[in-house]
Amino acid sequence: MTDPLQDRTYLHDRHRLSHRQIDRWLGEESGQTFLPEKMKQLQAVRNFLNVTDLLRQNGVSFIPLKGPLLSFRIYGDPTVRFSHDIDLLVEVEMIEPVTKILYANGYRLSEGVIWPKKKVQQEMVIDSSHHLSFSNKELNLCVEVHWVLMPGLPFPIKKQKAIVAENLMEVDFAGRKFSVLTKEFELLYLMIHGAKHGWSRLKWLVDINEYHVNEVNEIVLGQLVRKFNAGRIVAQTNELLKRYFSTQLPFASKARLPGYFIRYALQSIDGGICENLSIHDHLRLYRYLWLMFPGLFYKYKMILDAFCRPADIPAIDSSFKLAYYFYRPYSFIKRRIVHA
Repeated sequence: MTDPLQDRTYLHDRHRLSHRQIDRWLGEESGQTFLPEKMKQLQAVRNFLNVTDLLRQNGVSFIPLKGPLLSFRIYGDPTVRFSHDIDLLVEVEMIEPVTKILYANGYRLSEGVIWPKKKVQQEMVIDSSHHLSFSNKELNLCVEVHWVLMPGLPFPIKKQKAIVAENLMEVDFAGRKFSVLTKEFELLYLMIHGAKHGWSRLKWLVDINEYHVNEVNEIVLGQLVRKFNAGRIVAQTNELLKRYFSTQLPFASKARLPGYFIRYALQSIDGGICENLSIHDHLRLYRYLWLMFPGLFYKYKMILDAFCRPADIPAIDSSFKLAYYFYRPYSFIKRRIVHA
């Protein structure tokens, strides 16, 4: 039986690796064969610069996440890794101004995304989500405006913002200066981001495997791992790197790795991508996420978040936030059980 991880089409379509990344994976040289992909990525870089220039011109501070800058920092080339969306982190107070700026320049909220007019509903969206997605059909471009770097962490958002503010640096790119995460924080961010997605696409693990860990301060990274209580995620990342690349990060973790926490990730990598999860799939995912971080605050936040779904918010016209949390179980039963 052919190993799918040696199949270029599988790696490209299923795990969203670029052909240049696949070349490194397979030890091949595709040369000019995939020039159209290179041209497409150059257009993605141009779109990124146009959007960020637009925000600069309007006095909006932002932190780019992933995208061309991550590719530039890891591979020395902004076009090596795929960049479908533009992800930007802004202060929560800037969501309304950024929305107006994007609307004035041909963007609209993506399908299924809501930004209500009522303040209480806006606050519920902010509390229950972490970004708004905007689409420009003419450019075939999506911009995600984040007000939280990483949702579902084992401590309050206020603490997360303080950590972000303490771990920023500047890089020069395309004649512009960008505020980005420090190398230590970015590496941890990549690990947590991949883990939260169950490592369903190998592209996140590939980025970590290619990261310039020799430039990472082990002491600073260790401090961040302890602040985030992310020992299990570091251990999981090392286990996956060992399995798929026969390598490990030079940063070990003594955290106990629950068996299900690694089994789920392996099944997620080897299985297919399912857009519409069944109730059983949701329960498996919930169990996996439950194991990601230890601590009572994290468990409490997971339970609370389970009672609020952004798509339900427009269905309720109430000034009391509790009403939105009570509606969630009814909505779930109606959609998943009664209609099914």
